[in-house]
Amino acid sequence: MMTLSELKSKYMQALSTPPSSEDEESVCVLWQNDWVRILAVHNIDAPKKWRIEVEVSLPSKLMSTVSHQSLSNNQAGDEVKRFVQELIKHLEYLLSLGNEGLILGVMSRDGLWTAYIEMDESPPDSLFKALIPPSM
Repeated sequence: MMTLSELKSKYMQALSTPPSSEDEESVCVLWQNDWVRILAVHNIDAPKKWRIEVEVSLPSKLMSTVSHQSLSNNQAGDEVKRFVQELIKHLEYLLSLGNEGLILGVMSRDGLWTAYIEMDESPPDSLFKALIPPSM
C-alpha cells in the first residue's frame, strides 16, 4: 500500500529530474499495480507545467483467473464476484478523482480509463491523498 508521503516524495523527485531530451516528454511512474498506474508527465511545450495522469484498467491476470476453465462453478462465481467488487472500487476511485478536479477520459474500448490534471506548482496534500488507489 502506497502512502501519501511516498507518493509526494516520488512526485517531487520527478519534478527535480530534468527531461532526457529537449524534444521529448519526461514521464515518471509514481505508482503501478495490476489496476492503476500513476504518472508524472513533464510537458515539453510548457516547461513549467506538469501533468499527473492516472490510468485505471482491467488487470489481465485477474481476467485470466476469472475465465479459467478448471475452476468449479462455485469457485468461478466467487472469483467473478471478487473481480466485480474490485472493479467497482476502482471505478469509484476514478470518480473520486473527478471530484478532486482531475479530467476523466477513456483511452480504449477494452477498459482503460484515465484521469489527469495539469499544474505549475506542487499539488496540495489533499490531492496526493485522493491519488492513493484502493487497497486490494
